[in-house]
Amino acid sequence: MKVLMICNTDGALYVFRKPIINRLVACGHEVDSISAASRYFEPLNALGVHPLQLDFARHSVSPLSNVRLFRALYAMVRRLKPDVVHNFTHKPAILGSIAARLAGVKGIFITITGLGSLFVHDDPKTRLMRYLLLAQYKFALGFVDTVFFQNPDDMEYFVSKKLVGAGKAVLTYGSGLDLDEYRLPSTEEIARARAMLGAELGVDLRGRKVALFPARGVPEKGFFEFYRAAKTINALEPDAYAFLHLGLVDADAARRISKEGMEQYAADCGVKYLGFKDNIKDYMIASDIVVLPSSYREGTPRSLIEALALGKAIVTTDMPGCRETVIDGWNGYLCRKGDEQSLVAKLLAVDGEMLTAARSRSRRYCETKYDAAWLADLTLGRYQGSLNSE
Repeated sequence: MKVLMICNTDGALYVFRKPIINRLVACGHEVDSISAASRYFEPLNALGVHPLQLDFARHSVSPLSNVRLFRALYAMVRRLKPDVVHNFTHKPAILGSIAARLAGVKGIFITITGLGSLFVHDDPKTRLMRYLLLAQYKFALGFVDTVFFQNPDDMEYFVSKKLVGAGKAVLTYGSGLDLDEYRLPSTEEIARARAMLGAELGVDLRGRKVALFPARGVPEKGFFEFYRAAKTINALEPDAYAFLHLGLVDADAARRISKEGMEQYAADCGVKYLGFKDNIKDYMIASDIVVLPSSYREGTPRSLIEALALGKAIVTTDMPGCRETVIDGWNGYLCRKGDEQSLVAKLLAVDGEMLTAARSRSRRYCETKYDAAWLADLTLGRYQGSLNSE
């Protein structure tokens, strides 16, 4: 079987799709990919993928640009002759599915990786863009065998809007996580990670709760709520917390925050902004609480799944995708979106008893719900079923 994966970025393919890629390659299947190219092309190649470059210009809405993109995508799909095409994120999902059907591909799949900012804001321009996006989805989804959804809210929305039939909709709860790679750290490993973090920050972390915000620097991810909550708590309880922010500056985001702006905000609010890190797991191991006050329509945030696997307490918003990772009051807390005072209250509610309980509870929850092994089984079974059907 020859599988083609189409996504706007190579990083998303490498980070989020590695478990299914590994399973496909281990089973002797051929895997190609089409995405924009960055530093992840070589790691994808090392996994056994044959990556091809195509810039999706993910924020462009120019009809002419999208026509050119579709023509290039169709030519590539037709030349590669895959048995299965699996598309991720909005633009590849729509254009890739249409191109695959025109190219005669038998098995066509989409993963809805969240609905994004078009489903957060409600100004006239956003409403128009949302209407056009859904109209395109309604057309493209008619060509698809299975649509994987990463949270129940998105699946219910698409089914209720009659964008996809219930028989084609499959709930996966995120992209899955390799639990051998993300095993529960020992107390000794946590102590070493905290010592290294303290040395990097020049701060004695003994007696402090470390709260980590692992997200791009955009307002929809809860940037301002986290920073303002940190400022409030630092004033209420000096030296009781260490607030960290790890994440890249998203230069393509419509409502981006500059690196200089983040650094200034960090200085004002008492947050340590450390930029993008490849070894985010090490920082997460050193943390007590993982915080994501997102108002974004997430699929299921990878950072929160990693936090579960590592036994961390989570504070996140009562929003689609985010709320699926927390049983409120059991392994963390849910706060209201856009409400920094709600976030402050929930962060302060995470006490030593919660941190101790979350270590085993979050891990068990992750093993039950987010293990990549069962998702790989499900996905591969769906691929093979599409090829065996009449």
